[in-house]
Amino acid sequence: MAGAVLTGPDRDHRLLERIRDLHASLVPDLAWLARTVGDEAPRPDILRDLGERLADLGADLLARADELDAEVRAALPDHGWLPEAGARRRALAVAHQVGPHPLRCGPIFLAVCGAACFPFYGTDPAGRTARHERCEKCLHVR
Repeated sequence: MAGAVLTGPDRDHRLLERIRDLHASLVPDLAWLARTVGDEAPRPDILRDLGERLADLGADLLARADELDAEVRAALPDHGWLPEAGARRRALAVAHQVGPHPLRCGPIFLAVCGAACFPFYGTDPAGRTARHERCEKCLHVR
């Protein structure tokens, strides 16, 4: 697989495999490290191996998170106003400002005021987002 460019799902599976490999080897690695702590100093090769594996995996996880975040942000309306999640049925939802870098929290975003907002409510031809009353806190925090 050397030289192959991995797609998103393939890349995610490879990251998961690496996490599982780390999980399987972490207990013995930590036990080995713990045994050396009683010596004058831990062995540098143990520390380096574990540190490199953690750093490499961490860098790849952060890069993938940045890619996914960019994809999600690209789907949001430019104005950044999204309706509140969990609003009462048949009641107009209050729109909240999610800002330029919204915090994704599961299937929703957290607005600047802390409210949970639906991520799938972009700008539509009828301007549905604009017709929601805007959150007072979001208006003042921006």
